[in-house]
Amino acid sequence: MRIDKLYPFQIVGRDFLASRKSAILADDMGLGKSYMAMEAIKKLGLKNGVIIVPQSIRHTWYKIFQEQLPGLHVKEIFNTRSLPEPDAFNIVNYDIVWRGRLLPDFLASPWDIIVADESHYLKNIIAKRSKAVLGKKGIYKNATYCWLMTGTPVLNKPIELFAPLRALVPDILGKEADYMRYAYKYCDAFQDHFGFNVEGASNLKELARILAPVMLRRTKEEVLPELPPAIYEKIYLDGTKELMKQTDAEIVSPRSASIKKAIGLLKVKPAIKHIEYLLETKNKVVVFTWHKAVAAELNAHFGERSVLYTGDESTKQKDANKEHFIKDESCQVFIGQLNAAGIGLDGLQKVCDTAVFIEMTGVPGKIKQAVDRLRRIGQDDTVLAQFLIVEDSIDEEVVNKLIEKSKNINKIMQEEGKEVFVKSSCKMCGKDKELHELKRAAGLSVCMDCGRKLNCFN
Repeated sequence: MRIDKLYPFQIVGRDFLASRKSAILADDMGLGKSYMAMEAIKKLGLKNGVIIVPQSIRHTWYKIFQEQLPGLHVKEIFNTRSLPEPDAFNIVNYDIVWRGRLLPDFLASPWDIIVADESHYLKNIIAKRSKAVLGKKGIYKNATYCWLMTGTPVLNKPIELFAPLRALVPDILGKEADYMRYAYKYCDAFQDHFGFNVEGASNLKELARILAPVMLRRTKEEVLPELPPAIYEKIYLDGTKELMKQTDAEIVSPRSASIKKAIGLLKVKPAIKHIEYLLETKNKVVVFTWHKAVAAELNAHFGERSVLYTGDESTKQKDANKEHFIKDESCQVFIGQLNAAGIGLDGLQKVCDTAVFIEMTGVPGKIKQAVDRLRRIGQDDTVLAQFLIVEDSIDEEVVNKLIEKSKNINKIMQEEGKEVFVKSSCKMCGKDKELHELKRAAGLSVCMDCGRKLNCFN
């Protein structure tokens, strides 16, 4: 669908990009960053470029380019045998941009523009795709303009900003353009038993000041105050003996992939019961899992009432599944794997306002991205995001860490007080609480005060 008129805030975004050779457009998901970039390209009269995106949204970018800028030559690069054309806008995914003949060809041509959408994919400085795009000899060196776009410039921790900042603003970073210096100053780095630990955060206000000149960041609340809010809930599952046994094992071995998968599979049965309960009052529900095996079991239960979006499907099949969920009233459950369905999907918000997380990730940015598949332009209702957890399990610890990490991220983004998981309420007194402040009592998710009162009756 062609967009002929931008919102006022999108015009500001377009002009911000067009006025900077290097920029990060970090608006919230769902605010139309791709349209702003294309309008900036049109305003500048650019003729060629490299558009680097996740594989799941490569074809979406291709179609939008054709709709918005029909006079330009656009090429979608499917594999390493499909080489870039110097006079075209070449759309390629992160997984192959560094492979085979592609990288040498990208490095051999001058480009008007490099755009990296969902640029948090470049967070790991030693990853081959990061080196190919933002490394010291990366593709960005061949471009007149270099724009990074992401709704979550920091998914998890400050070290993720090093690669983009070293490429875009090395002069502003100064001595901290060196990895070790950056890590010590902004990541509270130290040596431990496992090596050089860069998991921490420090001097965040100074890091925010460095970001300010090169980054434009607007939240939904700022530019679309009428957009309905999101409410987060913890839903406690009734645990079987086997489920409780596995959650106890996870506390002992929290990094065990096999235990996490086993817990996910054991949560399927009580999760189905909860989803069926939701469907008594909701027309449609979006469900997120981490393991594809969990998604497959859900799909086996709901059958024709559900569709899968796990990354194993072809681009054509994924598009068909999404459209089937949107257009067919009998299709009630969209089952998505977090990495595959958590980004780039648009349209679900037209028919659904409820997301259920059977499995979580400890990365707050990924949770927010997934919720924002529903909380975006076109949503008319308050979005409900539910986390299905087992009491006293690692699930609750993950929630607590998500809160802590999201607060650090918001300091960097200069958005203190706008926590990711804030809009929650006690089921007894109704007071707003952060998600981690709610505990289980008498089968309900309640605040500490109400929990103490209910426990008196047990």
